[in-house]
Amino acid sequence: MAKTRSSLKLNRPQKDGSKPVKSKLKHDMGPKSRGQTFSTGNHSLNPDRKREGPHQRSRATIKRLLMYKNSKPVRDKNGKIIKAAPFQSRLPSGTVARVEPHRKWFGNTRVIGQEQLQTFQANMGKVLNDPFQVVMKQTKLPVTLLEEKSKQQRVHILDTESFEYTFGKKSLRKKPTLAVNDLEDMVANISERTSKYTQEKDKDLYDRDADLTRFENTNPLFRAGQSNRVWGELYKVIDSSDVIVEVVDARNPEGTRCKHVEEFLRREKPHKHLILVINKVDLVPTWVTKMWLNRFSKELPTVAFHASIQHSFGKGSLINLLRQFQMLHKDKPQISVGFIGYPNAGKSSIVNTLRSKKVCKAAPIAGETKVWQYVMLMRRIYLIDCPGVVYPQGDSETEIILKGVVRVENVKDPENHIQSVLDKVKKEHLCKHYGITDFDNVDEFLEKIAKKTGRLLKGGEPDYGTVSRMILNDFQRGKLPYFVLPSDYVRSEKVVRNEEDEKPINEVEEETNEEIDEEDNVSGDEEMDDNNDDALSTCSGLSDVSGVSDLG
Repeated sequence: MAKTRSSLKLNRPQKDGSKPVKSKLKHDMGPKSRGQTFSTGNHSLNPDRKREGPHQRSRATIKRLLMYKNSKPVRDKNGKIIKAAPFQSRLPSGTVARVEPHRKWFGNTRVIGQEQLQTFQANMGKVLNDPFQVVMKQTKLPVTLLEEKSKQQRVHILDTESFEYTFGKKSLRKKPTLAVNDLEDMVANISERTSKYTQEKDKDLYDRDADLTRFENTNPLFRAGQSNRVWGELYKVIDSSDVIVEVVDARNPEGTRCKHVEEFLRREKPHKHLILVINKVDLVPTWVTKMWLNRFSKELPTVAFHASIQHSFGKGSLINLLRQFQMLHKDKPQISVGFIGYPNAGKSSIVNTLRSKKVCKAAPIAGETKVWQYVMLMRRIYLIDCPGVVYPQGDSETEIILKGVVRVENVKDPENHIQSVLDKVKKEHLCKHYGITDFDNVDEFLEKIAKKTGRLLKGGEPDYGTVSRMILNDFQRGKLPYFVLPSDYVRSEKVVRNEEDEKPINEVEEETNEEIDEEDNVSGDEEMDDNNDDALSTCSGLSDVSGVSDLG
C-alpha cells in the first residue's frame, strides 16, 4: 500500500464536505526569546533590521513612519484604551487633572514702585539718546505706558513762581511779572527783535515748507530712484536687515542723506541698528572729513570710508563695528547688513571692498544696481546691496544732476547746468584740470575747452553739448575737486592747517587690508567671545569708530 503524504491529508475535505480553512501566517516582529531585545525580522518597518544597501529606510525614517501610523491609541470594543498613543498620559481614561492649590498662582509675580520706574525711565532715556549705547534685552515691564504722549506741551508755571508766593496767605508778589510794562516798551521790544531777525535761521519756515505740497517734475529723467519698484526693493532690504548702513557722499553729506528713511527707522523700526558711512573721503581734504565725523558721531555711529579693492580706507573699522553688532546678537545664527543711500553713492563698491573682490556689479554711473543682492561676508555676517533711492525734497534739476542721481548722457541742454559747476569749483582747479587760461564767463569757458580737446563742429564752432556733458561727467566722478560745508559753519582765523590736513585722508593714513576667509572668521569670533563682556549686560556700548584710531 502507498504511503500517504501529510499535505494531501490536510487538504482532504471534511466529513460534511467542506474544505479545511488555511490559517494565515503572521510575521512575529517581536523578540524571539525572553533574553533577546532586538527584533530580527526583515520587515520594512523594523527599525532593528540590518541595512544591506543605501536605498533602505534609515532608523529615523522608520520611527517617523511608525509615529504617523501609531498616532492614535488602541481601544477595545467598549472604548477603553488598551495601548496608549505615543506621548499620551499613563493616567486611566476619565481621570480629572487638578491645579496645585498654591497661592503663587493668585499673587503678584513682580511688584515695583514709582521710584524704580522713574529711575528706569531716566536710564533708558540716556541710553536711547547715546548713539554708542545699544539696548540688549527688553524689560518685561510695560515701558510704553511710561512714555508721555501729551498733545500740548506743559507750561511749567509753578517752576517759575510757586502758588504760595503768588496766592497764598504769605504771598509776596505785588504785581504780575510781565515782559513789557506799557505800549512803548512793547514797540521797542518788537523793533529790537525785528532788527535781529534773519530768514536763514528761521526754523519755522523750513517746518512749514515740509508740509507743503511738492510739485513733481514732469520729466521722467529727474524722477530716477523714486519709482514704486525701487522703494519696494528698499523696504525689502530694511525688513531683511538687522543692521542698516546708510552711505553718503563725502562731498555733500547732508545733501545725500535719506532723512525720510532715518525718521522711518526711528519711528517704526527702533530695534534695527543704523550706521552712517561717509564714502569717497579721498575726494575731500582731511579737515573736512574730521569735521563731518565730529558732527555725525553725535547722532549715529559714523565711519569714514574709501571704497577700493586694492587701496581702501576704513575697511578695518567697519568690519570691527559689524563684528560688534554680530556679537550683540548671539541668539541669531547670523545677522544681515543692508546698504542704503542715494544712487551713485558707492554702496556696491563698499560691498566689493569688504569682500576684496568683485561680487556686485558697480559702475561710476547712477542706476547700475537694479535689484537687491545677498552676499556673504563671513560665517555670521551677510551683506545686502540695495538700489539707490531718492526721496523728493524739492531739489532743482541742476542739484539732481550734480548729486549724481541721473546719467549725463540722457540730459537735454547740459550747457544750462555748467554755471553751478563754476560756482562750486574754484577757477584755479578748472584751469589746471583742463589746461586752459583764465576765463570770464560760461561761454568763454566752454569755448576754450572745446578748442583744447578738439570738440568742434563744422566751421570750427565749439560743440557746447558734448563739452558740457564731459564737464558734468568729470564733476560726478570726482575729477573736479569740491566739497560742501555745513550751513552754520564759521571758519576760525586762529585755526592753522598744515599740508596733511589739505590732503585726502586716505593719503595721510594708510591701512593694511586683510583677506577674510572662513578660518579667520571662526578664530575672530572666538576672540570676540573671550574679549567682549558687555554683550551679556542689559545695555552694551559700542566702540567709537568715528575715526579716532584712523585720523589720529
